[in-house]
Amino acid sequence: MQHGSLLLASVAPVALLLSGCAAGLKHPAPKGLVSAPVEPSGWDAAITAPDRARLASLPELWAKARASVPGRAKAQLEREGPLVDPAAALDLPALPPGPYSCRLVRLGGRAGVATFKPDFCTVVGSTHSLSLTKQSGSILPGGWLFADTDRRQIFLGTFRPARMKSAPAYSTNPAQDVVGVVERVAPFRWRLVLTRAGGGAALDIYELVPVTLRVPGS
Repeated sequence: MQHGSLLLASVAPVALLLSGCAAGLKHPAPKGLVSAPVEPSGWDAAITAPDRARLASLPELWAKARASVPGRAKAQLEREGPLVDPAAALDLPALPPGPYSCRLVRLGGRAGVATFKPDFCTVVGSTHSLSLTKQSGSILPGGWLFADTDRRQIFLGTFRPARMKSAPAYSTNPAQDVVGVVERVAPFRWRLVLTRAGGGAALDIYELVPVTLRVPGS
């Protein structure tokens, strides 16, 4: 998988169409469309059975991912600090709306620890209706964020290949569904941990850091 560099100086604010329903949560629509946010129902009512099982197995996925890192990559793992510590979640996990640098850290697989250049993500909506969408790169997870505990949000969404303009609603194509958790691990630093990883890895973790967009000429 290739991941493009984040070009903050040339990216304009992105508007998304928010839509969803209890039976099938829709992926936020392509850039350029605007509509009033629609509050989704609770994640427990919308999650599919396979994703419920994956979410329940997240502690085991963490253990497998860290155990699969070879000795030669341990120093690289430690440099990531709380981002790759399964016990690092802090209170107040909700992602504020806005643009984010989202950097993928992949645990397990051939490399042991693989890091990629940051891409661009957006969080759109209000306290009661939030969506997160990865806007750049080759694989674009996007979906709804749900309140859960004092230390995590639940992410229900789909993977959209870059060549596709839109993705199916959550739960309509199990091969594209993805579930994960959002946790705050430091001031102004969050992570999105997905229960499905690419490239033969055990765990995909996105570091989410708010950014301020600069308009050219300003």
